[in-house]
Amino acid sequence: MENQDDLKRAYRISLVVGIAILASLFIYAIVVFWFKSWFTPASGSTSIQNIGWLRYIFYALSVGMIILLRVLRGLLFRRSSSDSRQVLIGRLQRTSIISMALSEGPAIFGLVLVFLGGREKDFYILLFVSLVLVFIYFPRLKNWEDWL
Repeated sequence: MENQDDLKRAYRISLVVGIAILASLFIYAIVVFWFKSWFTPASGSTSIQNIGWLRYIFYALSVGMIILLRVLRGLLFRRSSSDSRQVLIGRLQRTSIISMALSEGPAIFGLVLVFLGGREKDFYILLFVSLVLVFIYFPRLKNWEDWL
């Protein structure tokens, strides 16, 4: 029974982190809405044409992050025959938290693009990518139990 309690405790911690990251994505959307409604671009400010190359870099980094997540999860989920249940539970928790944190990256890139160039379309595209990643990698107790 203690092993099941350890699993649920680790899951609850990962769940709280996942919910916090999901909430932060919605807070980013509120910040963008507030930013766009209160601040208008000043003349001579950085325009989206001047940071077009940065847009491409951030989109490429977002695609790279998706690939990194797939590869990293494969590496972190490797097992050996000597791994105890506690080690496996720790691996599940660590992998879940890392995956959720990396899933937030595209939305942060979009937020930076809004602050620099004022174009919210980029933010909403990258926010959608982050939301999909968070949905895919959100911790699920059933999946954890099956993996163990």
